[in-house]
Amino acid sequence: MTAEGTERRPAVGRPRKMTREKIVAAALQVMEDADFAALSMRALARHLGVNHATLYNYVDDLAEVEQQALVELMSRIPMPDAASPVPLRQQLIEHLLAVRRTQLLYPKFCHAPPGSRAWRLHMGCVAQVIRACCGEDDQVEDVAIAYNALIGLVATSAERSRASGSNTSITPDLEALAALPRDEFEPLFRPLVANGGYAPKLTSLVYRLDHLIGLLMPQLPPLDEEAIAAMQTTFSKGAGSSGW
Repeated sequence: MTAEGTERRPAVGRPRKMTREKIVAAALQVMEDADFAALSMRALARHLGVNHATLYNYVDDLAEVEQQALVELMSRIPMPDAASPVPLRQQLIEHLLAVRRTQLLYPKFCHAPPGSRAWRLHMGCVAQVIRACCGEDDQVEDVAIAYNALIGLVATSAERSRASGSNTSITPDLEALAALPRDEFEPLFRPLVANGGYAPKLTSLVYRLDHLIGLLMPQLPPLDEEAIAAMQTTFSKGAGSSGW
């Protein structure tokens, strides 16, 4: 037969023993062990226990795997939704606590370089929070500023937990504070003298987030004490595990 008459058969590739789910899970683990920038074909192959050349039989584009890993990561973070019957303020607190959990596992999560895929996902979060929490167009900038301030708080809380080795991030601070000379640091002890202790908005991350949302986003109706206490209980239970 002539070359023109010969039917081309598809090349027979290596049997696909690795699923895309396994590859994406490995990508997430690589990013957890190092950071987002550490994801490469060699690092991914090393984690999967294969030669990086072999990995090309399963992965055509590393950027696509990175994007799928980030989407999987974001799926673990609930987003505020104005159509939900759950109060927006409660949804926002639960969202921020989930961001903190993610930051504990992925230290670069909240500090993605502008223009990166992770940064674009962050901007998607900002846009969704604005849609849910803005009643008027003139609130957009205020909500964006408020959200970024709250993200800064939970990111710092996660980093302090990692640095101190304590999952309840405020505890080491209070213990260190109690050891300070009272004469030199007198203003810090005024609440203890006046009230016999610090208020929950200082000692509890959940109450602190609620307090700051009240200041930064006054358009969101306040929660009743029972709802805040329930979130605090859930957070305290989770703080005993590596997920918080």
